[in-house]
Amino acid sequence: MVDPVVKILEIFHKNGLFDEGVELIGSWCFYLYQKHLGVEYFPLRTQDIDFLIPYPYKGKEHKEFVEQLEEIGFRCDFNTDGSLFLWNAEMKIEFIIPQKGRSSNQSIKVDELGFNAMPLRFVNILLENPIVIKDDNISILVPNPVNFCVHKLIVASRRKNTDKILKDIQQAICTSIILDAREIQSLFKTLPKGWKNSILIILDKAKELLPLMSAEIGKLKLTLQNVNKQTL
Repeated sequence: MVDPVVKILEIFHKNGLFDEGVELIGSWCFYLYQKHLGVEYFPLRTQDIDFLIPYPYKGKEHKEFVEQLEEIGFRCDFNTDGSLFLWNAEMKIEFIIPQKGRSSNQSIKVDELGFNAMPLRFVNILLENPIVIKDDNISILVPNPVNFCVHKLIVASRRKNTDKILKDIQQAICTSIILDAREIQSLFKTLPKGWKNSILIILDKAKELLPLMSAEIGKLKLTLQNVNKQTL
């Protein structure tokens, strides 16, 4: 783990945020899967580090938390919706929270942390059955790899940007290789019918976008397709 990220995670750890349900998500979470769970390695190309805050947040007050991040060289700024992010020359820290309603894009105040977080759809799935990965003597709460994989597929099926679709699919496929087929089928079965069909469609598209991974994509699609047939 690179030094700036370690410093960020240490602050989260010292404040007990991982114990209170805050999760490291996104590409740095995927990096931990690569490092500790046997997910296939490929270079990490991101300057963002994302954290998911449960809603409602039931943790303690951490009013000095943001100041502690500023003390290691980050500056505060705000998105157009009023949500906080921090940045320096190397990276950006984003705070994500589940969106309240389908059409609500307003940032959500987290009183205990003293800032507004950015609402996103579909992230609730990442809060179910999280796991802990220990890295650099820090116990880090991250999404269950099964949930991470399915979430990436859901998001990919709704994207328009081809580069982002590629990244989501690549991470989903690489993660799927280490998963028990029954576990991913069990989660896939709970999704709305439209979501399931959209995922199968994006996997077909993924074979064209990632021909070198066509075998792995085909295997995952077959695993999910069997569930879809059972629930039609």
